[in-house]
Amino acid sequence: MIFLLSVYAWLLAKLPEVFARLNAWGLGWILWRMRGKLIRRNLAAGFPEKDLAWVRRVGRTSCSRTAEMALYSLASTMMSEAEIRRRVTVDSQTLVPMAQNVAQGKGNVLFVPHFNLMEMMTAIPFVGQGIDHVEWYTLYRPLNQPSLDAWVKRMRERFGVKLVSRKEGFSQLMQAMRKGQNAVVLFDQNTSSGVRIQFLGRPCAVTDLPGLIAQRFHATGWVFWTERLGFWKCELRIQKLTAQDSARLTLESNAWLEQKIRSDDEACANWLWAHDRWKNGLTHDIKDLEIKS
Repeated sequence: MIFLLSVYAWLLAKLPEVFARLNAWGLGWILWRMRGKLIRRNLAAGFPEKDLAWVRRVGRTSCSRTAEMALYSLASTMMSEAEIRRRVTVDSQTLVPMAQNVAQGKGNVLFVPHFNLMEMMTAIPFVGQGIDHVEWYTLYRPLNQPSLDAWVKRMRERFGVKLVSRKEGFSQLMQAMRKGQNAVVLFDQNTSSGVRIQFLGRPCAVTDLPGLIAQRFHATGWVFWTERLGFWKCELRIQKLTAQDSARLTLESNAWLEQKIRSDDEACANWLWAHDRWKNGLTHDIKDLEIKS
């Protein structure tokens, strides 16, 4: 399997880009056929003022871009460093305050949403300037197949981001925070634990893990996301969160995400609508988020 994936990755990276675009369209169509009902339901509930044509257009675009992200994770393993630099950019000035935190031993927690091309974030130690002393740790869910998981992990860590397993590597992430480094955590996945908030007008179970980490280690919270500029092209962006405690960080980050999704159709289509984020919103085991004065 690894050999076949390597061959496919080489084809995606080396053939004219139209090959990758057609593959993204085809895989996106398959995803739409498989998850279209859920995607339409999510979009219609979040945007009741929009018509069915809008729901279908944004939903199908989201599927194609989800496939685009998955294909990039493969193709990037065969791309040169120059090619990565051409496709992934970052305003290094936005990294200065974050790097200063690390230099002072304060650390940062980066709240990452499921936006298109988020796989490109693993290149930030490579494309960012003046952050040589910064270490990046992110939680990930290992694949069931050990050899495939090892290959994917090795490729994702190519530029210096360290992936730690949700099951076995949490202590490693905590150690990094004690040293005042960076923890990167997805905050908009469906969860069967955490807390309940209102998101896009519906009860939603959300993780409060990144907020808890930031509060425990007195770290600064940031939203870290990809702004899509074109096919396999993005700018990495970071915005500071003002809250300091877990509850308010959880609310602020999700409020930022909701505002971003509602800002325009492009941003809306760049989010992953194929996951059932509201699945556990009314679960009795999930408690409503409480703000302590």
